[in-house]
Amino acid sequence: MARGRGFASVFAACALLLPATAAFAQTSAIAGVVRDTTGGVMPGVTVEASSPALIEKTRVAVTDGDGQYKIIDLRPGTYTVTFTLPGFNTVKRDGIELTNDFTAAVNVELRVGAVEETVTVTGESPLIDTQSVTQRKSLTHDVIDALPTGRSFQNLSVLVPGVTIALGSQDVGGTGGDRYQTLAVHGSRSDQMPLVMNGMPYNNMNNTGGGYNTTLVVNTGTVQEMTVTTSGLSAEARSSGVLTNVIPKEGGNAYRGYLFGNFTDSNLQSGNLSQDLIDRGLKAVNSVKKLWDFNPVVGGPIVRDKLWFLGGFRYNGAQNYVAGMFTNVRPGAPQYCASAAGCSYGDAFHPTTLVPNSQDLSHQTVSGDTWSRGETLNLTWQATERNKVTFFSHVNQRLVDCNQCSATTSPEAGVYFTHKPEYLLQATWTNPHTNKLLFEGGFTFYNETWIFGPEPYNINGYGADAVISKTESGLGITYGAGNVFTTAGNHQYNMRFAANYVTGSHAFKFGMQDMWGTRNYRYDTNQAQAWTFLRGIPTTITEYARPLIDTEHLRSALGVYAQDRWTITRLTLNIGLRFDYHNAYVPVQDLPAIPFVAARHYDEIDGVPNWKDLSPRAGATYDVFGDGRTVVRANYAKYIASESTNMATLNNRVNTSINSASRQWTDRNGNFVADCVLTDPSLNGECGQLNAPLGSLNIAAKYDASITNGWGVRPNDHEVSAGMQHQLLPRLAVDFQFTRHAFGNFFASQNTAQPPATSYSSFCVMAPADPRLPNGGGNQICGFMDQNPSTFTTSPFYLVQRASNFGDVSDVYTGYDFNANARLPRGGFVSGGTSIGHEITDICAVAGAASVSYAPVAGVLASTAGTLLPFTSTATAGAAATPSTLYCRVEPPFQADVKGLASYPLPWWGLTASATLQNRPGPQILARYTVTSAQVQNLNRPLGVGTAATQLIAPATMYGDRVTQMDVRFGKLFHTARGRVLASVDIFNVVNSSAILSLNTTYGTSWLSPTQILQGRLVKVGAQIDF
Repeated sequence: MARGRGFASVFAACALLLPATAAFAQTSAIAGVVRDTTGGVMPGVTVEASSPALIEKTRVAVTDGDGQYKIIDLRPGTYTVTFTLPGFNTVKRDGIELTNDFTAAVNVELRVGAVEETVTVTGESPLIDTQSVTQRKSLTHDVIDALPTGRSFQNLSVLVPGVTIALGSQDVGGTGGDRYQTLAVHGSRSDQMPLVMNGMPYNNMNNTGGGYNTTLVVNTGTVQEMTVTTSGLSAEARSSGVLTNVIPKEGGNAYRGYLFGNFTDSNLQSGNLSQDLIDRGLKAVNSVKKLWDFNPVVGGPIVRDKLWFLGGFRYNGAQNYVAGMFTNVRPGAPQYCASAAGCSYGDAFHPTTLVPNSQDLSHQTVSGDTWSRGETLNLTWQATERNKVTFFSHVNQRLVDCNQCSATTSPEAGVYFTHKPEYLLQATWTNPHTNKLLFEGGFTFYNETWIFGPEPYNINGYGADAVISKTESGLGITYGAGNVFTTAGNHQYNMRFAANYVTGSHAFKFGMQDMWGTRNYRYDTNQAQAWTFLRGIPTTITEYARPLIDTEHLRSALGVYAQDRWTITRLTLNIGLRFDYHNAYVPVQDLPAIPFVAARHYDEIDGVPNWKDLSPRAGATYDVFGDGRTVVRANYAKYIASESTNMATLNNRVNTSINSASRQWTDRNGNFVADCVLTDPSLNGECGQLNAPLGSLNIAAKYDASITNGWGVRPNDHEVSAGMQHQLLPRLAVDFQFTRHAFGNFFASQNTAQPPATSYSSFCVMAPADPRLPNGGGNQICGFMDQNPSTFTTSPFYLVQRASNFGDVSDVYTGYDFNANARLPRGGFVSGGTSIGHEITDICAVAGAASVSYAPVAGVLASTAGTLLPFTSTATAGAAATPSTLYCRVEPPFQADVKGLASYPLPWWGLTASATLQNRPGPQILARYTVTSAQVQNLNRPLGVGTAATQLIAPATMYGDRVTQMDVRFGKLFHTARGRVLASVDIFNVVNSSAILSLNTTYGTSWLSPTQILQGRLVKVGAQIDF
C-alpha cells in the first residue's frame, strides 16, 4: 500500500538539495562579553572568528546591547578572534582551540585608540565551557593518534570514565576486531547507544535501532575528532546512553597526507595461563594469530577557497585462535568422532573430553578471521559566499570468517559473515543568512547488507544436498553446518532541517528530524532441518519453516524541537522541548511454498507502534566569579527509548508463527538416514509425530494497545544531574558531577492461561556447606516457588502490558563522577577520573503476581539481566514465571570505574611516550543450584517438574577480583624535509595480567572455574607518516 508521508516527505525531498546534520549539529561556538576600560559593556563591536578549518575563512558576529556575542556552528580547530570598533584599538586573541560541542568563553577589554592599532593577546585556550550542561569527552585526532588502542570507536570510547563494555568483550590491542560491541554509561541500556557521523545518525534498522548490532566500521584515519557524550543531551537528542559523534576531517588549501600502519602476530604475544588458573579448571585460553591496520589518507584543494577534498582508505583485520577447538577432520560425517578408540561410540566415549583423534591438532581454529576494507571521501564546497555544502561517502566491505566458532561449535559449523558493500552517504548544508540567522539541513542514506552464510571451504551450500547441521548432545557440540543462516537487507534514511537565531545573549534553535527505512531478513537452514545425536546415536530431527523472510517498515521517526541558550550576565539557561512521533508497520507478506510448509499470506499490521511523546529539557550554568574558571551546573532531561522496527518485528505474523518443530528419530537400520517422509507430520517410518503444526499461526504473545499506541507510553528515562567544574591552573581543570537516572514505563508479560498465585507453593533449600558461599553456606534459603502439577497448562498465552498494572516498578541509577584534565607543555596531556555508582532495581510488586515476567526499558534488565530469578529478561519470553519475591530487589554496592590516559613528548632524541589505564569491577559471582524433590524443604510434595533451579547467592552481592589493564606506547620521531615519521612500539596488557573476565556460575565441581581471562601481553609495531 502506498504511504503518504505528509510534510516530512517534502523536507526529505528538499534535503537531497540542502543537506546537513541529522540528530546532533556541530554546536561548537565562541562567546563572551566585550567591555571598555571602565568595565562598561560595549554594544556594536564587530567580532570575527577565523581558522584554517573554515573554508569560508571567517565568521562574523556583532555584540548586542549587553556587550555579549555568540558565534555558533564552528568546526573543531584552532581559531583567532578579532574585535574591532571605530575609536578603539583592535584586539586579536590567538590560539583558541575548539573541540566539538564546546563553547569557548573569550572576554576582552577594548581601549581607546586607532582601529589600525592592533593588540594581540596570547593566552591559554579555555578549558571550561561556562554555558553548557553537557558532560562529554572530546578525543581529537592528535589524541587518537597518540594513544595505544585498537582504534575502533569502542576502544576509544571506553577510555572515558563511566563508559563500559561487556566484561567478556574487554579488548587487548584490537584483538576483538571491529565487531559490534555495545557501550553503556550511568546505567544506560547497551542498546541505547546513539551513533552519529558528522552529526547524523547511522544506527541500523534492526532491533531497537539504538546502535545494537551496527556493522559499519569507522575509518579512523579520516576522523578529525570523536566526541563521547554521557549526559545533559540537548533537545536535539531523542535517547540517552553513550552518544559517539564522529567528525570527519576536511581537506584544506594545502595538500597534506597521512599514513598509519601497525602489525602483530602470535610471536609477539606472551602466555598468561598460570598454574593457578589451570588448577582452578581453565585449560586453554584464546590467543592472537595476527592483527594488522593499514590506513592512508590524503586531502587538499581542488579549487582553493572553493572546493576541498579528503579521501582515505583503511584495511584492517584480526585473527584469534579459539581455546580448545581444532579443525574437525570429518566435517561431513554424520557422527562427531570423539573417542579414544577410533570412532566407536561404546564404553570408551568421553562426553566431556575432546579426544585428539577427532580433530586435526595441527590446525587450531581461528575464530573471527576478520578483515574490513573501507573507502572514505569527504568533499567541502563553498558554493556561494553564504552557502556551504559537504558531501560525505563511506563504503565498507567486511568479512568475519568462522564467526560464532567456539569450544562448542566446530569450525565447519561456524558462520561466514560477509558484507556486501555498505554505503553511508551524507550531505550537509549550512547558510549563515545574516550575522544572526543561520539555516542548516541534511540527508543521510545508510545501506546495511550482510550475509550470515555457510563456511565456503566445506560442502554446506544451500541446496538439497547441503550438509545438515548436527548437535552431539553428549558433548554439547554443534558440527557439520551452522543451524541458521541469515541475509539482511536494511535501509535507513534520515533528514534534518533547522533554523538558528543568535544574538549576543540568545542562541535559539528550531528544528525537525525524521528517519524512515526498512528491515528485511531472510533465514535459511540447510535442507530445512537439524539433527541431534546422543553418544553417536540419532535421537531427534528438528524441521524448520525455512527459507523464511520477514519484512518491517519504519514509516516515520519524527522529532520536532525548540531550544534556547539564554545568557543573563553570569547565568546561562538551557531550555528545550521535543516532540517525537514513531510509527512502524508490517506490510502485506506472501511467502512461497517451502519444503515443509505450503504458501502463506499475511495481512498488513499497522501502528506497531504508534507513539507520541513530549520530552522537556531544562538546565542552567553559573559562572561563579565571572572569569570563566569556575562554573556550577544543573540539568533535568527526559529521554525516550530508542526504537526502529523492534516492536513491528515482534508482532510480525511471520515471526509469531510456528517456525520450528521436532520429532523423535529412531535409526533402526543404522544408516544415518531419516527413513521416513518428513513432509508428513504424523508418525511414519523411523520418525515420530511432529510435536507442533509447523508453519501455522500461533500468536503466543499479544501486545496490549496501551503500550503500542498513545501519548507518553514509550519507555523513558528521567535524568537529573548537578556538578561543578573548576580550572585550578591555566592548564589544569577538575570536574565533579552527580547523576541520577530513573527509568520508567516498564512492560510486563502475563501468561493469562497460567493459574493464579494460589496454585503455587513455597519451598526452601539448604545451601551446601562451602566457605566460598555467603557465611560459609549451610543456611536455609526460603522463598522459592513451585507450581502444582495439576494446574499445568500446555498452551500459554502472554499479554504484554504495562508493568504498573501489577504495581510499582523502580529502576534507578545513582552515581558520582570525578574527572581531571591537564594540558602539558610540548603538546602533552593527562586526563582521567572515576565514575562511582550503582543501579537499584525493585520489581517486588510485579514479582508477587503469578504468571508475570518483567521487562524494563528495551526489554533488557540493566546490569543484572538474567539473574533475577524467576523472571525472564524479556517480556515475550515463554519461560514460566512464579509469584516469588525472593531477590526481587537488587541493590549492588557502589562500584568504581577508573580510567586514565596520558601522552608526552620526551625532551630527548625525539622520543614520545603514552599510556592508558582501565580498572573496572570483576565478574559477578552467582551460584545456580539445581535441586531434586529430595533436597527441597517445606513443600510437602514432589516438585512439579522433577528438579528446580535455585540461586544460592543474592544477585549483585558478590564479585570477582577487579580487572586492570594498562597499555603503553613508546615512539621515536623522525623529521624529514616534507613531514615527519613516528615509529612506535605498543605494549598492551603490559603487566601480562591474567584477570578473570568470566566464571562458571553453576554450583558444582566446576563452580567458580574461570572460563575467560584477559588476553596476554601483546606487542605491536607501527609507524605514522605525516606529510
